[in-house]
Amino acid sequence: MIAASPSRWLTWRGILIVPVAAAVVHLIATFMAMSDTRNAAYTRLTGLPANTMTVLDPVAPGRQPVPFLSSDARYSICRFDTANGPITVRATLPDLGWTLGVYHADGSSAYFAAAAPGRPTAIVLTIVPADDRFLGLTPHALGKSTTIEPQLSVSAPVGLIVVRAPDKGAAYRGGAEAVLAQASCAARAY
Repeated sequence: MIAASPSRWLTWRGILIVPVAAAVVHLIATFMAMSDTRNAAYTRLTGLPANTMTVLDPVAPGRQPVPFLSSDARYSICRFDTANGPITVRATLPDLGWTLGVYHADGSSAYFAAAAPGRPTAIVLTIVPADDRFLGLTPHALGKSTTIEPQLSVSAPVGLIVVRAPDKGAAYRGGAEAVLAQASCAARAY
């Protein structure tokens, strides 16, 4: 029996090693890219005041606070932080095309709502910290509230709230901006 020559064995071994090494490098690069948040929307919007809704200027080429915002819409954004307690979000979505989204800092969606056709959709929700700390009794439990609001809670430590209004033209812009300005996110005091 004749032994295989070492050069032939190294050739096959080299052919097998190259794709495996390329796959390992590809996986490492993919995981490193996913953890790089330097250009994430949340990072780019850290200049916005925390827990305050801000109506953004119209989106135009060269004037986009974050990539992929549509120029046929107006936006109101709140950068929230629940470190000091829950955040109450109130917004009205008056017609089709209006949406409200709550996003974690990594960009994943925590909550999303779209307007119903033909009638305004009132959104009242509470964003609570993602930990298990006691936040105190609600005003209703203390007997201080006479009206009961719908209790919709979302758990997120930090993130963005985005209210989107379709831009239907110059005649409608003033009304859309007024509704966007009425949207609010504020720290809740129990």
